[in-house]
Amino acid sequence: MMGKRTTVFFGIFMLCMFLSILSLYSLSNGTQLAQTAARQSSFKLVVANTRGTIYDCNKVPLTGGDTEVVAAVSPSVEGAAALSKVLPEKTMENIYPSLTAGRPFVLKLPKSVNIPGVNLFQLQNRYSDHQLAAHTVGYLDGSGKGASGIEKVFNDQLTQNQGQISITYKVDALNRALGGENTNISDTTYLQNKGVVLTIDKDIQEIAEQAAKKYVKQAAVVVTEVPTCKIRAMVSLPDFSPNDVASALKEENSPLVNRCLSAYNVGSVFKLVSASAALEYGISPDTEYTCTGAIDVDGGLFHCFNSESHGKENMGQAIAQSCNTYFVNLMQQVPQSQFLLMAQNMGFGKSFEIAPGFNSSTGNLPTLQSLKIPRALANFSFGQGDLTATPLQIAGMVNAVASNGYYTQPYLYEGLVDENLNFTSKAPAQKQTQIITESTAKLLQQYMKDSIDVGTSKKGKPTKAEAGAKTATAQTGRFVNGVESVESWFSGFYPYDNPKYVITVFAEGGTGGGATCGPVFKEIADAIYDKIK
Repeated sequence: MMGKRTTVFFGIFMLCMFLSILSLYSLSNGTQLAQTAARQSSFKLVVANTRGTIYDCNKVPLTGGDTEVVAAVSPSVEGAAALSKVLPEKTMENIYPSLTAGRPFVLKLPKSVNIPGVNLFQLQNRYSDHQLAAHTVGYLDGSGKGASGIEKVFNDQLTQNQGQISITYKVDALNRALGGENTNISDTTYLQNKGVVLTIDKDIQEIAEQAAKKYVKQAAVVVTEVPTCKIRAMVSLPDFSPNDVASALKEENSPLVNRCLSAYNVGSVFKLVSASAALEYGISPDTEYTCTGAIDVDGGLFHCFNSESHGKENMGQAIAQSCNTYFVNLMQQVPQSQFLLMAQNMGFGKSFEIAPGFNSSTGNLPTLQSLKIPRALANFSFGQGDLTATPLQIAGMVNAVASNGYYTQPYLYEGLVDENLNFTSKAPAQKQTQIITESTAKLLQQYMKDSIDVGTSKKGKPTKAEAGAKTATAQTGRFVNGVESVESWFSGFYPYDNPKYVITVFAEGGTGGGATCGPVFKEIADAIYDKIK
């Protein structure tokens, strides 16, 4: 170790001697000085290229972390000696060739220092160590190009004419900076204020992330605003650090996958579609059925969760208690074509372009032909079988209920802004389509309130205001140690009177939508209550 340190200091000493001799020779040799002056030119050193900013709906930056010190170094005897006092030995070894070459170069420093021939700049890191909305924002590849998320789909807008810091030096024919000559610093980093505005609300995003991480591990949370269906928060767990994507690639459970955009088994939350189709077809909400815990369809038994027997129920009670057999019986009375059309109108089986070039999975809908098979229809009646959907699709469905029957596709993009944060282009307003009558929507709202008051959604009941919600515990057909894995859902609107937000929680695994996802819904709802007021 001592020998290595001695070697490094000897190298620095020799470097200083070399630079000193070079300077003395240049000053003493008049012919050389004249020739150098004749060949003087300029050398532009680019210190940093900045990138456009990604903003939330209030134009609060979602990108930009801690600052770092970047130095533009013009090699000199004094500068080399001063740098050796603040930089580790290994760093000095690495920059030794640049110092001996004499050409200006860029160097990151651990702190601000006053060194001759060194210009310092405070630059912002692209991401913070605990980056909010990491899956939505995305990350950059090794060349600084957007590789996922908004960074990828808006890469051109975020890189073109977005600012730069550069220094122009007077140099000799070998591009060695000439001492005593003035440098010209150009700083257009204000152009990095240009960027993309999203519908994300940074405060709500933070609330949703904190609540999700408290209760679930492999999960997704989507918060949308009623009735616009603007996405105010989008959380996917496990998350990752855009500053260390390499580590995420090695981890299990696919942390780079955006679960908000991925499709999963649905389960009983889909009963809202079944009920909508039945009510719109003209079936009375007072229609009763006696649940014994199982129902026979074409020789196959379909059970309620844990084979629970609910007894005599009407439609509202069946939703509150999440009775499978009630809906298997009910949907045998509705034309399959009308049932399937209702699901399509509510966004199932469709990919959402939530921002230009940023798309979700389509999920899967059974075909009309397959629904002619009694068992397939029975499965579809309570959200099982071939059906899969994304958390965004579930959010869109519940938003339609909370919006008195008007469906709006969830979306993420507000527009582009210039360096003064004025919009240069804005996203067109999303189309609203009435897919169920207001009376049907009002009934479903009441049924969802019953679910959270006395039914399967009780564990998600907020403390500050009333809400409506629906749970799901979807079978997957996957078994671990002899136990079938389930996928858990909890989606609802808040508050009950004049709904403002739809909160959708999904978790891989767990023990059921109410127990696993309900606490996440409750914590988010309570936390955003003051924001609503």
